[in-house]
Amino acid sequence: MSEAELMEDAGSAPARGSLPPRGAPVRFADFVLDLDGYSLSNADGGDIPLTRSEFALLIGVEPARVGVGHTTAALVNVVAANVQSNSRVLIPEGEHNSNTIPFAAQRHRGITIDSAPLGDLAAAIRPHHAVVALSLVQSFDGAIADLSNISGQCRRHGALLCLDLTQAAGWLPFDPGLADILVCSSYKWLMGPNGPAFIVLRESLVQSFRQLQPNWFACADRNAAPYGMEFPAAISASRYDVVPGLISASALLPSLTLINQVGIPTIHRHNTQLAAALCARLDIAHNGSAIVVTDTPDAARKLQARNIRATVRGDRVRLAIHIYNNMDEIELLAKVLS
Repeated sequence: MSEAELMEDAGSAPARGSLPPRGAPVRFADFVLDLDGYSLSNADGGDIPLTRSEFALLIGVEPARVGVGHTTAALVNVVAANVQSNSRVLIPEGEHNSNTIPFAAQRHRGITIDSAPLGDLAAAIRPHHAVVALSLVQSFDGAIADLSNISGQCRRHGALLCLDLTQAAGWLPFDPGLADILVCSSYKWLMGPNGPAFIVLRESLVQSFRQLQPNWFACADRNAAPYGMEFPAAISASRYDVVPGLISASALLPSLTLINQVGIPTIHRHNTQLAAALCARLDIAHNGSAIVVTDTPDAARKLQARNIRATVRGDRVRLAIHIYNNMDEIELLAKVLS
């Protein structure tokens, strides 16, 4: 299949939120039709290992380092619960609360949260910081963190770097080796349903972190008889798995496969070129992101009248450019928002 055909398979819609590729409903239907012969006890023989492997391939890590959960916030809670008492955590100002609430909930253990502007975050890291937690691409305005500089300062001062990829995975190339912990939801540029979510741990952390939600699906032998108390945890990052949402994992698989077939560099070029074109037509600066933010009076009414979905708060519009968007849609957006 050619690159153009692969991108066409992603579907098309005028600048709306993440859409699944055409193969996702088919995979979902196949799963539902197969329920009569399906047993949760052999779930790891279905789409869970395939989904884990495709995500690992997309990020550039080994599947053994990937745990599968339901939400980013729940997986960040694993990190927060493993921070030593009386530690300090550094976050960017305006960070998404999936990366802040889990640490704030640990205040009873003496966890303190510091913040700094994203552009000054690397300079704000100090030896007393145990963790630096942030989104690689900021949800609020699409700003891209200086990962190399932040990672270097974390290593210099001995802080763990916990990186949320939700707004970046699927379009932005990056080096996964620069972070200690990666977390990611699947409903943005991965074009999946709301769930599953993933956690990737540095190899030394896979064994040293304490499980926050021990369960049978995170055990070494998932097919053991479900009775008693002796159930050793898996030795891989699947020890941080939760009992999966099997339907959502099946629906996500075609999206991950498609992204890996097209390639992140191709998607990055496509999305950012369209974003830059939109910024030029709106006469605003482009920050290199696939997210475009602009202020337009009466934006919600104007967009709704043209059946365009975007995040609107007051007059502020946040637009996410995806693989399935095209130049005609950019021209339409510019006309509506000008």
